[in-house]
Amino acid sequence: MAWNRRSYQWFYDKIHSRYYNLLIKWCFLPLGGEKKVRQELLEPVRFLSGDRILDMGCGTGNATFAIAEKVGEEAEIVGLDLSCGQIGLARKNNRFPNISFLIADASNAPFEEGCFDKVFITHAIHEMPREMRLKALREAKRILQQEGKVVVLELDRPNNFFVRLFMGLWCGYWLPFNFETPTRRDMLKHGVANEVEEAGFTKVRKISQFRYNYRGVFQVVEGEK
Repeated sequence: MAWNRRSYQWFYDKIHSRYYNLLIKWCFLPLGGEKKVRQELLEPVRFLSGDRILDMGCGTGNATFAIAEKVGEEAEIVGLDLSCGQIGLARKNNRFPNISFLIADASNAPFEEGCFDKVFITHAIHEMPREMRLKALREAKRILQQEGKVVVLELDRPNNFFVRLFMGLWCGYWLPFNFETPTRRDMLKHGVANEVEEAGFTKVRKISQFRYNYRGVFQVVEGEK
């Protein structure tokens, strides 16, 4: 299925946003639940008091809320997403005074250069074609201050065949209308860490932590401007 921005945005605004949170809870369920997984994937990330943080492609804001819980009230956090439906839910569920949400394109973010300490891209780039993934990563680099960091939380390809099979069945990768399948496969083919480097980041590394990122189901990639 060819990626079409207009139909993609319409799908998220009008349809997907209505059951997105339920779907995410379902996907995280066999790994211990959404809240637990999000907290543990963020565990190795080093935060500083007063960080200015962007969550790029924030969806309904659940990852943004997990970041806020970890970093505390001293940080300023902005969640950005292209879908007004997703952002509407994020704003409705926001209980944090230091979080604001914005409807905008990740590949053309409305921020000046060097205005963030960290940019998170949380389970978003696997839905993008390669050209857009690289644009989003380069935009993240532009709006980071010198020595600022991008942190990409994404799907990975488990080495264990049975883990791959189970997660593929559980998350519906086999469904013929799953529009994420071509872009997810392409992302894994090129490698998240490779694309972060290609976008111009240095000191790029995969962060390993609890259960080695859940037996390879997830990856956390960090790069520095």
